[in-house]
Amino acid sequence: MTIVVRQGTADDIARLAPLSDALRGQQGDPPGHFGPDAIRRDGFADPQFEIIVAEREGALVGYAIFHDAYETGYGARGVYLCDLYVDPAGRRHHVGRALMARVARDAKARGRSYVWWMTKAWNTSAHAFYRSLGASEEPVIAHALAFDAFDALCAEAEESGKR
Repeated sequence: MTIVVRQGTADDIARLAPLSDALRGQQGDPPGHFGPDAIRRDGFADPQFEIIVAEREGALVGYAIFHDAYETGYGARGVYLCDLYVDPAGRRHHVGRALMARVARDAKARGRSYVWWMTKAWNTSAHAFYRSLGASEEPVIAHALAFDAFDALCAEAEESGKR
């Protein structure tokens, strides 16, 4: 079985969106936010992230999405890995490792020195996979302002700016 890992293109959008929804479902996150329109807009029209895809016999079996980051704790430039997903049929065939290696290589080629990401606390199979790559684990609690909470805080800043 030959796995081809390459830069994603706009031609991959229709095949990428279902994999993204599968990842969202697996993670217990709401599907649909990262559909074809968002992928086209933010991945290609005005690129906000990079897409790496893995194919086996012409079928898309995995993908990674990352964007540039900066970590003050390291005083260094790196990349933040937003998504890493391998279809269940493609797992245990080194697809995830090949995708991570490509992300690291692309980051290094751009002068970056780390890859950073988060996993859900319950996802022990992901933790084991990342440890097999040599990744260190740091216990953190992630925080996010999104949708209504984000809008409310923005409105608060707008109101305080009027004073």
